[in-house]
This record gives sequence, C-alpha cells and structure tokens, in this order.
Amino acid sequence: MKGALSLAECKPAFKTDCTLIFNNGRDKKDFILRTSFDSVGVWKAKNPDTPISYFQSTKNLITKEAAIIDGDVWVFSIDATKPQDIVASVKIGMDHYKAKASDIIGDVYVKNLNSDHQKTLSKHDLIIENKKLYSGVCKAVMGAAKLLGVQGVINFYVISSNINHKIPKDDLYDALKQGGASKVESDDIKYKMWSGSNDGLEGLMIKQNLHLATLSV
Repeated sequence: MKGALSLAECKPAFKTDCTLIFNNGRDKKDFILRTSFDSVGVWKAKNPDTPISYFQSTKNLITKEAAIIDGDVWVFSIDATKPQDIVASVKIGMDHYKAKASDIIGDVYVKNLNSDHQKTLSKHDLIIENKKLYSGVCKAVMGAAKLLGVQGVINFYVISSNINHKIPKDDLYDALKQGGASKVESDDIKYKMWSGSNDGLEGLMIKQNLHLATLSV
C-alpha cells in the first residue's frame, strides 16, 4: 500500500492534492491521512454542511479525535510542529488503513502554511514567523519518523507560489533547509488551485508552485 500524510488541512473543498509530483506527473495513492490544527468542534463550526463520520480505533489508539470525511481519515487537534502529535495521527492512520508507518509518512504534503497571527504582523515579521513554521514542521516530521522507527528518505512536498508574499521562494528554501532538508528543489509547472484561509471563511483560486524538500532520517 502507498499513502500520504497531509498536514494542516482546512476545508475539504480546498484539501491538498497529494497525488502531485514533479513534471506535471501524478503518483496514485491508495489512501490519504489528513490532519487539522483545529479541534473537531471548531472544524465542524467552520464546515457545518460537511458530512462527518466519527470512528473509534480498534486498538484504543484514539488520543486525538478522528473522523472519515469524503473517504479520507482526518485527525484533529494536530499541531504539525509537535512530533508527538504527528505520531498520534500516523498511529490512527496505521490502525484504520492497516498500513505501516512508512506507508503514511514517506510522502508528506503541506499547502500554504501560515502563522495564525498573520493579520497582526507586518510583511517582514510574517515572513519570519512563517519561516519558523515551515522549519518547525520539517523538524517535527523528522522527529515523528524517528519515533515511529521509520528510516530513509521522506518526500516533503510544499505547495506555495514562488512569489508568495507571506514566504517567497528563497525564504521558503532557507526555512526548509533550516528544518533539516538535505536538498530542496522546485518544479517549473504552475498549478491553479484553491487555497483557504486559517479562519476557514474564504478561499482563493491562485497559481501555485510545487517544491520538494528531501528529509533524510
């Protein structure tokens, strides 16, 4: 089986496409494990019309709230800068999908991560905070992989415009390398896709770039 882990999701309508790879290619996934920073109550308030089916782990691994949404497992209250939170979500995914940790955390996707304080920060300070965020998520993914006993290369895909004023390409590269990436590269293809805000109230259709940070564990 081959899956993927998508961190910091918002609305299902804006969910990350975890089949994307370089050169306009597609890598079919058997399943996707998605996480949200919000608690299930907050998420539900932002998405009141979305059908959601709660479930219980067969191995009593539920240390976080989880549900099936549009056929995918979503795990809530996950801070992607904390290795233990990522481990908790992966264990829930392992149980539900009957998969190995490496099947889930081998390909990790994030799209337009942004500080929760973005509306109160200057452009300069927002870039600094977002660099800390991306760096922290990289470190947490590597830390979680070690805790789960996963070794080898993790593909950490980032969907973000090269001219994203909240974290331009050069700053994104710096952040990923500070987070432990041994190599960072970008695709020339531009993808037009929806991206949602942290508050869940709005979304924009914008042109995005695909970046790949290689994390070696």
